[in-house]
Parts: sequence; C-alpha cells; structure tokens
Amino acid sequence: MCVGIIWVMKRPVGRPTKYNKGMIDKIQEYLDVYQDEERQVLKQSSEKYEMFDTKLTVKLPTIEGFARFVEVNKDTLYEWRQQHKIFSDSLEKILIEQQERLINNGLSGDYNSTIAKLILSSNHGMVEKKETDLTSGGKPLNINLSSEIVKRDDKSTRSTK
Repeated sequence: MCVGIIWVMKRPVGRPTKYNKGMIDKIQEYLDVYQDEERQVLKQSSEKYEMFDTKLTVKLPTIEGFARFVEVNKDTLYEWRQQHKIFSDSLEKILIEQQERLINNGLSGDYNSTIAKLILSSNHGMVEKKETDLTSGGKPLNINLSSEIVKRDDKSTRSTK
C-alpha cells in the first residue's frame, strides 16, 4: 500500500479584489466631488436685455454612483460592506449625506419634493404618517376604569350601571 501526501494549492476564484484601505478615502473624495452645481439658463432675451434663471444640477450621492466612481459593481460594494466593518461605517456616510440633502433641499424647494419623498421612503424608511381614529369618530372618549360603562352623546355624558 502506498501512502503519500498530495499538496493542493488553492487558486483564488475570480479576479483579485480591488478593495484596500484607500477605498475609505475614496468615499470622502466622492462626497467632495459630487456636489450640486448652480448654472445660469437663459429665460428671455430681447434686443435690450436678457433674463436668466438659476437652475440646480443635482449630483445626489448614491451607492450606485460611488460604485461607478471607483469602477466596481454595486454588488461588490455590498460584499465589501459585509466583510469590512470600517468600510461599512464609511459607506454609511453616503446615505447620511443623501438623506440630509433630500430633506433640506426638498424643504427649500431646490429639489422636486415628490422625488425627494420617494427616495426618502425607499432608501431611508421615512414614511408619511397618517393617524386615523376608527373608534371615536374624532370625538374625545370618556374612559372610566371602574365597572361603569360610560356613554357619550352630543348633549351630555351619562353613566349607567
């Protein structure tokens, strides 16, 4: 019987990762570069004058935008997020910046409020809260913790036993 040792070298599957600690600095670079820009647009023109409007070119930071910025697939960023806590914490800066811009510029009217609301609800879990009182029809309820039943009518409150 022949017994031997076989050495098997594992080769990495796929391409080597592009992840390195410099990616954390790239997040801040991305946030610095992706800032909204104001531009002048001709509104009216005549022989005597020209009128301009100021328009905002929106550069809202997104995870997808950062993926394009560092030239990797967005799924790769999500994998790195799972594998590297420090990267996950840094990537969160993008979402925080996005949320802050959407709220502030949505309120000021610089961003389309409908689109801001949509992104805030889908990316940040913010929803419009509507409360409906189905029990009292909007009228205050009289609550008595004793054994009495308290009824409410339009003229007065009477208690019955």
